[in-house]
Amino acid sequence: MDLKAQIEYFTKIVPEEVTHSRFDHSIRVAIWAEKFSKLHGYSNPRKAYLAGILHDITKQKTKDFHREIFHRNQFDFSTLPEPAYHPFSAVFYLREKYQFADEEILSAIQNHTLGGENLSLLDQILYLSDFLGSDHAMKQKDFQTWISNTEKNLAFGIVLKSKIVIEELIMKSHWIHPTTLATYNYYLSSASI
Repeated sequence: MDLKAQIEYFTKIVPEEVTHSRFDHSIRVAIWAEKFSKLHGYSNPRKAYLAGILHDITKQKTKDFHREIFHRNQFDFSTLPEPAYHPFSAVFYLREKYQFADEEILSAIQNHTLGGENLSLLDQILYLSDFLGSDHAMKQKDFQTWISNTEKNLAFGIVLKSKIVIEELIMKSHWIHPTTLATYNYYLSSASI
């Protein structure tokens, strides 16, 4: 199946996997991912769009669903906070149920929540697009400034997302995953904040 056919197929399939509002978020993420791909030199903007459509395919599955797929694939999830289950379960799910094998997209999906150091360009784009395509981000008074700054500097959007996630976790007295801290630290020097 070529990329165009995959986009058409998953645009019909994903709404069966998630709620209407979650799919709306996925569409927004896909649009931002395609836009930032064009601005920042990623070679296949439509592929970034597909990554956006797929990134939350298991977001609303049950805790048991995630644990079962992790056990089946012998994946150690003991250090993952529960809100970070879905990017990892999505990779297994897409491979198992849909025979989806694009490793570049699967990597971006896996890294869209926690981030990481030295991410691929598609990983970076999906990571920040997930935040900028969120209801939370769109309601902020600085939203247009965030978009403008990310259009100029991809690292700005990466640091912005990781910073806001860290601040929210601190406010709730929740544990911060080391990968989220590493993402913030790694990209800060090039973020021009």
